[in-house]
Amino acid sequence: MLAVYRTLLQKPELGRGSRLSELAAELHQTENETARDLQTLRELGFLVPSWIEGVEYPLDPSLTFGRLAARRQQEIEALSNELRSDQLAADRFTADLANFLVQRTTRDVEILEGRALANQRMQRFKPKKSIWGINQADRVVNMDPHVLPDRPHLERGIEIRYLYSEAFWKRPGAPEFVHLLTSLGGTVRIAPSVPFRLVIFDDESAVMGIDPDDHTVGAVVHHSRAVVRLAMELFLSMWDRAMDPLNEERWAKEGGINAQEAEFLRLLVHGATDEQVARKLGVSMRTVRRIAAKLSEQVGASGRFELGVRGGSAGVGGLAPVPGSGW
Repeated sequence: MLAVYRTLLQKPELGRGSRLSELAAELHQTENETARDLQTLRELGFLVPSWIEGVEYPLDPSLTFGRLAARRQQEIEALSNELRSDQLAADRFTADLANFLVQRTTRDVEILEGRALANQRMQRFKPKKSIWGINQADRVVNMDPHVLPDRPHLERGIEIRYLYSEAFWKRPGAPEFVHLLTSLGGTVRIAPSVPFRLVIFDDESAVMGIDPDDHTVGAVVHHSRAVVRLAMELFLSMWDRAMDPLNEERWAKEGGINAQEAEFLRLLVHGATDEQVARKLGVSMRTVRRIAAKLSEQVGASGRFELGVRGGSAGVGGLAPVPGSGW
């Protein structure tokens, strides 16, 4: 094409339509090839008709290449606009996909940062069948039966099962609270220790702490069937081995060690530190040291390590759980 343009600039007389064959011969092209190049030059504005009929002449290069540059700039801008439009469409698609994934995730998991937000969310649960809870209660709730938080649920026939640590049962007011809850239809059992806070509403939602060791961090609500099923299995496993605190016979001590002391030994054998034992049992460090001293004296152990070794040997030194304790 540029060869045709250059030739016409040099020999404008070849621009006459009747001289197409001469122009083609000059360029060593076929007439069809030359005619095609001429048409392209017309479309680009490089070749325009003169005031003489039947004659075309090439425009000055300073004009033609300026026009060509402007045309190319328009094409580039159009492509750039298309690219921006495509990018915006891609961004919208990506954002929509991300929102879909987040919405799908948030249907399974709710993260509630801070104790206040967690408590507000707990109050919005409307169970239809049951509330199962593993509680690390650090205090006894209000004993007024009229303001007991669980009373409305119990009056609607909701099954309530609460599992507490033995340390809670020994706190002032705990037995009275348990009697009140059971009189309204709830059920309570006591375990030597509890791993963390867990509340299961019906068989649909499981609430547990973000940080099991710090309740102020907040809570996580799981709706996933797999997680809820796992939480229920954990609860039932502990529930079946826990004790009914209102059954006096199961609390009778006829020798050996009690359930809390047996749990202390179990944790000790598994390598738990004193701080971890205190947290699991829900007691102070002073109580942990008192239990350790009592058991060490009972079996003649000279230190924590020896006590752990003897505790790991079944029946050694008389360290056997109280019959019927379930531990």
